Amino acid sequence: MSDLKEKVDKSIERIKVFESSAKRHGDGNGYYLAFSGGKDSVVTKALMDMAGVAYDAHYRVTSVDPPELVRFIKEKYPDVIFEYPRYDDGTRITMWNLIPKKLMPPTRIVRYCCSELKEDGGDGRFTVTGVRWAESTTRKNNQGEVTIMSKTAGKEMADNADFKQTRKGGVILVNDNSEARNVIDSCVTRYKTVLNPIIDWTDQEVWEFIRAENIPYCGLYDEGWHRLGCIGCPMASKHGREREFARWPKYKKAYLRSFDKMLDERKRRGKLDGSWRIGTTAQDIFNWWMEYDVLPGQIDLLEDHNDEE
Repeated sequence: MSDLKEKVDKSIERIKVFESSAKRHGDGNGYYLAFSGGKDSVVTKALMDMAGVAYDAHYRVTSVDPPELVRFIKEKYPDVIFEYPRYDDGTRITMWNLIPKKLMPPTRIVRYCCSELKEDGGDGRFTVTGVRWAESTTRKNNQGEVTIMSKTAGKEMADNADFKQTRKGGVILVNDNSEARNVIDSCVTRYKTVLNPIIDWTDQEVWEFIRAENIPYCGLYDEGWHRLGCIGCPMASKHGREREFARWPKYKKAYLRSFDKMLDERKRRGKLDGSWRIGTTAQDIFNWWMEYDVLPGQIDLLEDHNDEE
């Protein structure tokens, strides 16, 4: 527990040190906690409570999260604000209307769902997440204790030894000192600035802390689920997605309906001819999307999408 205590103390200090900046640039409301309901989120929220800082927690309703997870958040974390992503005209953004709008399913290469459904949350606020390096190599390369998400910021601070430019053009904090904090403070109003207080925690430490502090967590973990992200996420393994659709078959049907609408929209726009070789039915699209039928048309579909953008 001594090693974990050091991690806890360090994370609490990270949270405390930027609170004044979060308050100053958040109309006095403090931090914006991006809360997903997963194990990392509940740990981060508990640490913020322990730090005694001002914050409000927000859950972005994606329309494709497990229903058990949504119920868990409502029951155990009633203070979390449910946030519904919306188009400019006020209409709700869901996976089911995004797919026809984008003329293709989300893929590992074109992950429009994340940017539309999740990433806008906290704009204009000093955001806190439960992101950890242990989750993926990509996050190891693109996330730090503090991440400034802007290609322009990356260029401006390229020569500052306190920061390192990420592969995506943002900036992560390398050296935690007063000069670096001043730079971060000036960036909050100009760029999206994110604090990741448990960035260096391991899975084992996360669970050890949850059990030691008796923190409520979603029961799906006890059923053997290791990730509680969007159902059907293309970043998950084929086996994982198959398991999800077996558990939640209504979501598979919803994807098939949205693929039908997507095909109708493609037909309306005259985009079912030429390079389009994915198929002509919703099941064809589903098979391609699940990588059951890997066709040459995959590249054509992505290029077609880029033309649309």
